[in-house]
Order: sequence, then C-alpha cells, then structure tokens
Amino acid sequence: MFFLSTKIRLFFTIFAHCFTIVCYYLHLFQRQKNMHKTKLLPSLFLLFFVLFSVPLFAQQPLIDIDESSQNWIMAAEVQHCDYYTNFNVNHLPVIRNSNQIPAYGLYKNLWDTLYIRNAKIEIPFFDNQLKIMVLQEGNTPFAFPISGTLSTGYIKNRGKQHSGVDFSVTKREPVVACFDGVVRIAKKFEEYGNTVVVRHYNGLETLYALLDNVQVVTGQILKAGELLGYVNLTTPSRKNALHFETRFLNEFFNPEKLIDFSERKLQGNILTLTPEDFISIPVVPPPSAEKTPEKTPEKTTKKTSEKTPEKPATKTTETTPNHNASQEQLLNTPKSLPVFHTVAQGETIFRICTKYNITEQQLRSLNNIKGTHIEVGQKLRIQ
Repeated sequence: MFFLSTKIRLFFTIFAHCFTIVCYYLHLFQRQKNMHKTKLLPSLFLLFFVLFSVPLFAQQPLIDIDESSQNWIMAAEVQHCDYYTNFNVNHLPVIRNSNQIPAYGLYKNLWDTLYIRNAKIEIPFFDNQLKIMVLQEGNTPFAFPISGTLSTGYIKNRGKQHSGVDFSVTKREPVVACFDGVVRIAKKFEEYGNTVVVRHYNGLETLYALLDNVQVVTGQILKAGELLGYVNLTTPSRKNALHFETRFLNEFFNPEKLIDFSERKLQGNILTLTPEDFISIPVVPPPSAEKTPEKTPEKTTKKTSEKTPEKPATKTTETTPNHNASQEQLLNTPKSLPVFHTVAQGETIFRICTKYNITEQQLRSLNNIKGTHIEVGQKLRIQ
C-alpha cells in the first residue's frame, strides 16, 4: 500500500482527464482521414490509463501530515462533537481538581481541553532511552480498542506521515479505552472528525478519531474497556472506520511499539522509546479564540435585564449560556455583557472552569467564593 497527498492525486486526476479528451479527439481525426496505419494513439491512451489509474485509486492516508505542519489540523476550528442521542452526563465520574489530572506535573501543568497538540515539551530521555511502565499494580488490564481489523499501518517518513493506525469494520462497533485514564478532549476536528483523547496515569495518551458519536465528556474518569463511542461499518467510500494514535508529551509514535495488533495484546509491560521514534516538528499555534467561528448551532441564550453593582442606574443585558456553550462562544460575547452559568446537578468549580477555560482564581474572584461548596441552581458569573 502506498500513499499520495491530496494535491498530487488532484493533479493526476485533472491531467488524466485532459489527456483522455485529447486522445479521443485525435483518434476521431485519424478515423476521418482514414489513417488506419497509425495505431499509436489508441495504444498510448491504453498505456496511460493503466499507468496513471493506479495512483489515482491508491489509498490516501486519512490524516496526511507533512514536515512543516505536524498538527496543522489542530489549528483548524474546534467544534462540538456528536454525542449519542440518549447520552446522560449527569452521573458521570469526573475530576474535581487538578490533583486528579494524570501526569499533570510531567506535562508542565498543561491540561488543554481544546487542542490535541499546542506546546512543545522536552522528552526526558536518559542515555537516548525512555522506559515507561505500561501497567502498574491496581490498574485495569489492557483492552483492545476495537474489534475491527487493521487496514492502514503507521508510516514514519518526513513529508508523508501517517501518524497512527486505521481499522475497518463490517458492522457498527463500539470503541473502548485501552487503559485507565481521564478524558482530556472530546471534540470534533476538521479531518479527525469526532475525536476523543485520553491521558493515562503513566503519561501516555491515546487518540480515537472518526467516531460516529461520542459517549464521554472532558474530565471523565475512565477504566480500561469503558465505552468511548461507536464507529459504523466500512464502505467503499469510507475505507477506515477508526483512526488510532499513541502519544507521549504531545508527540506521536508508532502504536506498534506499544501494542501487538496481530495478537491484540501489549508488546510487553515496559515501553522503550528513543529519539528516533519521534519526529521533531515545530508546533503550529492554534488560532485565537476570537477568530474561531462556531459551526455547531446552539440554543438561543436567554436575555434578561439586570442592574449591575458598578452602575446602579444603568441597565445591562445578562447572557446565560447553556450547558453546551463553548469557550469560543464565551469569548465572542461582547465584553460589556456579563456572562453567567447556572450550576447543574453534579457540577464542581473545577468542572465549570474547565468548560469555560478559565482559572479557579478568576471564578472565585468574580463570585467571591471562599470555599469549595456551590449549590445547584446557583448563578455564577463567568465573564
């Protein structure tokens, strides 16, 4: 199996069509002039079709990443993912403070819930090696992510990089977490589609893309084998059902270093990585939230009139976002309008801060919160 970028495939397609049209009209011209001795043009046409139709139908990697923009897709707009219709988030176990974030210190206190890779972190090699214990005592055993078959492998090649592996399925299949961990991202990206990123307690991260729907939320605590979402059957127009990646400190590496896909088990309990397992590529900075449009339609926000403490005689409009409101919508709200959030059942200060991408200090300062207790129905100012 070989891969071609979108631009090269488009060039071949246009060139093939143009050449075919030229050959066709020249052949008609030959027939009209009774030039029966010349059989060159039909032969050239047949040879061209055979040689160039192969690259046209060569399977393209789902996520084609070049050297200069390893994470260009991460700089595209972020959307809400497609949740399962009957998905209930009220009683899900979620982290309540930063102490519950896996490998928080190892990642320099970085817990980005919007972008898969937006910072370069130095990998702590020792003698050009890094050894990671995959499962520790008390961990849930490893779970293979999907029952489908491997359709596309990992390719490490500067300029033509397939950053993970792809699976195909013959029917609707569940996708599960490989290890214990916490959901860092449950979002929708341009080519990754519905994507879930889980950070594990040893610092590894696993990425599951192309999901038809998602059944986890950001900050949710998971055990290995727990459901993340579903993928649909593979069709001729959709060769890959699941794109799977393994990452460490924001850099991807070959998942086959960790998992034996033929035996559907771990390669071993000690993962050994070297600098050669990674490609050193600069980070593409994400766009500013103010310039990021939100494609997903949201419910209309409620507007009521309320007097502000600063200006008792002046009326201002209060905006109350719904529970699915994103950071982009929050930042697109005019700065003169205060934004409020009504506390729902099971929500915590940490969870609300994660939802709106603000710090606990900001939330406490805006609402004069001293302790950790908040009540259901309480209205908190976000902006």
